[in-house]
Amino acid sequence: MRTVLAGVDKLNAVLALVVGALLAVTAGAVLYQVIVRFVLTAAGINVSAPWTEELARYTLIWMVFLGAGVGCRRAQMIALEFLVRRMPARIGVPIRYGTIALSIAFFGLLFWIGLPFVELGRTETSPVMNLEKSVVYWALPVGAMLMILNSIALVVECTLDKRDIRFAADGPAAD
Repeated sequence: MRTVLAGVDKLNAVLALVVGALLAVTAGAVLYQVIVRFVLTAAGINVSAPWTEELARYTLIWMVFLGAGVGCRRAQMIALEFLVRRMPARIGVPIRYGTIALSIAFFGLLFWIGLPFVELGRTETSPVMNLEKSVVYWALPVGAMLMILNSIALVVECTLDKRDIRFAADGPAAD
């Protein structure tokens, strides 16, 4: 089981690099759009760059879904944990496992809902970049599967290490 967890962590390391690259592309596209729209226009140079808006939007979508998968592994998704952390372990730990189970069910629903969007995207193209929309829509089911995988990996790791899952986001040394 530790080998599987190590494989998931290696996948997440690659995904973190991909998310960083997507962030760089997004920032570059937005910066280029600002320069074209405001700086060059103010200088009297009229240049059009409509592709930057689409590129920034699509890379942002992928960045969010891939990053959410990595966030699930580290228990870093947005949550109100202060109450569960203050409860006695016999109450707080089952509540935390329950919320993770509900999250996994929700991620499964996202996966299921995302597949028809991928099919729909096969018939659509983006207006400027002429990109098949399924390339963008794949972010939902792929991200949902990563969230499921990483949530399960978190539960397995905390169970194997006998760590209190309520404090998983704090890292191993904090438990």
